[in-house]
Formats: sequence, C-alpha cells, structure tokens
Amino acid sequence: QAAAPPRAFVAGHRRQEGAPAKMAARRPAAARGAMRFGHADVLRAVRSLYDDELKPFGRVILKRLREQRAKAVALAKGLAEDAIDPNDMARVDPLRLRKICEGIRMFRTFPEDGKEYSVRLVNMPDTFVDICDPASDYAPEVWSELAMYFNGAAGGGLRLPAGRYACARVLASQKIPCLQGFSLGRLCHVVQLLISQQKILGYLNGQLVPYHLSDECVKERFALKQQPFAPKMTSPARGGVPLASLTQAQAGVWQLLQREPEGLPLSCVKRLFRERFHMELSETALGFAKLQGLLADPRFHGTCAVDDRGAGHVF
Repeated sequence: QAAAPPRAFVAGHRRQEGAPAKMAARRPAAARGAMRFGHADVLRAVRSLYDDELKPFGRVILKRLREQRAKAVALAKGLAEDAIDPNDMARVDPLRLRKICEGIRMFRTFPEDGKEYSVRLVNMPDTFVDICDPASDYAPEVWSELAMYFNGAAGGGLRLPAGRYACARVLASQKIPCLQGFSLGRLCHVVQLLISQQKILGYLNGQLVPYHLSDECVKERFALKQQPFAPKMTSPARGGVPLASLTQAQAGVWQLLQREPEGLPLSCVKRLFRERFHMELSETALGFAKLQGLLADPRFHGTCAVDDRGAGHVF
C-alpha cells in the first residue's frame, strides 16, 4: 500500500488548488465583470469622438467604448450594428481607462472640473463643438422643420433620453432631413438649443418630450397666473407650506449663500430654502417659469448671480 504523502505536501497542494479562487475573491468587486479593453480600443474611441466633433471627456470616452463593443458584438452575431444596446455591455473601469489614456504617447490629458479629465490627440487641432454655446448659426428653416416634426405624427409621440448625448444619438437614427450631415457634436448642440432657446423640446418625468407636453409649458401657464406649480409627484404634505414672497425669497437666498461662499447648485436651492425657512420658494407664484429666470431677475442682482452654463450654479 502506497504511503500517504507528507502532511506539508498535502497542505501545500490544497493551497495551490484554492489560490485562484482566493485571488478572485480578493479582487475588488468593481474589477470583476468589467470590460476588457486596451490602448487600441481607447485610441479608436478618441479618434471617433474627434470625427464627431465631441470633446473627449473621460465620461464620453467611456460611453464610446461601450458603443464600440456593442457594435462589434452585433456584427459578430450577424445583426444590424445598432441592434444591441451599449448599456447591456460590461461596465468600463474608469480608473483603468484614465491610466491607459495617460499612458498613450499620442495623447495629452488635461484636468477638468471636479474629477473629470479630457484627452487631446497630439498635433491635432481642437475642432469640437461647444454644446453649451448659446449662439446659433443654423438656418431658421432648421427650427421650423424640427418644430413641425415634433408637433406632427412622426415625432409627436417620441420620448427621448434627457441627456444631450443620448438624445442626439436617437435624433441621428431618426433620419430627419434638416439634420442630415450633422456631426454628433453638432446634434448635441441642436438638442441644447431645442431645450434652452427654441422651446421645441422640454422635460417630463425624466425624459425629453415635445414642448407642449412638458412641465415647462405647464409652468409657464402657472407663472402667467402667478400660481404655485405642483407636479403630480409632489408630496401632499407640502400643501400646507407657506409660499415665500419676493422679499422673503431675496432674503432667504442671500442667507443660504452666506453659508456657502462657493455657491450652490441651482438644483439644490429650493430644497435648502424649504428645509431652512419652512417656506416654499415657488418661481411660478412669483411670475417666472424657471427658477433660473427668477434668480437672474434684476431684483436679485444684489443677492446672487447665476452661472447658466451646464447644470447651473448660484453664487
């Protein structure tokens, strides 16, 4: 009968068998199930963003990697290239993405607001569209055709993603004649203007819809009557909260900003006002369809200023 192997050998053999499982368990959860990609994938993604006239922010490169992978999977299965939703692809590890960007010699990486960064191709000029630019060099016919489209049978029932980038991708797929030949960056700019200036699109329940169906349109009607706007999702308990007068609104916003010398996101002002003063800051009750419009009114010039680019900031 063969002798049993020494105990030390058996224990070591078991450790070797269990090592891969233990190593996998020690890997951060964020690293497991993440997309595998390399320098070539990132370089292709950034070049494609240049083609689209989109500034290659880290978050946008991340989206593009998932789009590229979805397209590759679809074509490998013999499907149309847009048959698979990029959101169904494995997540992209943002730390790994940034490390790869910083290691590509053809790139220059620049810090942006917060933890964001952007990438440039060496020896390539910046030809990106400023999607927040309020100026419009589009022909008036573009806006009239889009107004007809979104108020007609073809576009009247559309429910579009709220984000400019995602919305622009959907518009590109609709083959609207006046938008043919527009880069994706140009389409993002068009979406911004459709919302902010042309009042052709507006928000409803986290989506973009034809303006006449949007909360903004309803709020304009309430503002004309100087009545508080109460969306369906508003808590019933808030019905008993008194409305701030113009004087109370000015004093309250000034006091909030004394505690926040760096300013406040516009989206937080009404919540903080309610929590601090137990009053409702209703822009429609004061005759404005948007809070930004109220705070930018000349009567607030000695109280605050509003940065109207991006999500908006009050300081």
